Amino acid sequence: MRIGELDLNVRSAGSGAPLLWAHGMMSSMEAEDALGILQWQHFSASLRLVRYDARGHGASAACAPATWHALGQDMLALADALGEDTFIAGGWSMGCASALHAALHAPVRVDGLVLILPPTLWEARIAQAALYRRAIALAQSVGGARYARLIARDGGALPPWLLKAAPHLAAAARYGMRDLSTPGMLALYESAAVSDLPPRAALEALSGTPALIVGWAGDPTHPLASAHELHRLLPNSNLFIAQDHQDVLTIPTRLREFVQATAARR
Repeated sequence: MRIGELDLNVRSAGSGAPLLWAHGMMSSMEAEDALGILQWQHFSASLRLVRYDARGHGASAACAPATWHALGQDMLALADALGEDTFIAGGWSMGCASALHAALHAPVRVDGLVLILPPTLWEARIAQAALYRRAIALAQSVGGARYARLIARDGGALPPWLLKAAPHLAAAARYGMRDLSTPGMLALYESAAVSDLPPRAALEALSGTPALIVGWAGDPTHPLASAHELHRLLPNSNLFIAQDHQDVLTIPTRLREFVQATAARR
């Protein structure tokens, strides 16, 4: 779908209140489906599910920069192109930040937020940015393809307890990176290194917005501190922390029930 300067790979299914969903960094719709955690095939057809590959990911064209701010603007532009005045915004990791940026730019347009695995935020972002820049240096040194294999070998950011319970997820973690060129990968790391949320006080604009926040233990890329802090700052939010594989299996149902309940209040 052509949206201004953007050329996005978009999938839309169902009808009714829309959920616009954004995947994580170096992922894609295909990679999410390979991972299988969110079980999109069971999403209600009475709701409109809109998923898309973010700029520079999957089958969408690269369009620099892919900062969180730019990705939030992309979500709003997609809603405009689809004719959706209001929508539920959601995402995983980078997509979670994209949804928050979209909501902060246009709070009246976002009926609810689904924030899965919030990434490092605010003070913790400084150290994470340093990790991204070290990753840039390493990828430049060994080559993008080899670097992708190195970080996918251990399941990427998936916590060890989840990989132990579901070892097949390690192979699925390779999907999002397999088609990335080295320049594309480096550009995504650089965009991530300069990304963050606005100051905490800005989230007061979302104080009345219902939100579902989901984190899991043992994942420093998606620290529980971020999930807890967003829960504190968003008074109309519910927080769920997955501690084991059985908890992870409940995430799709929690997501669907939240979206259905939020849509019913529109």
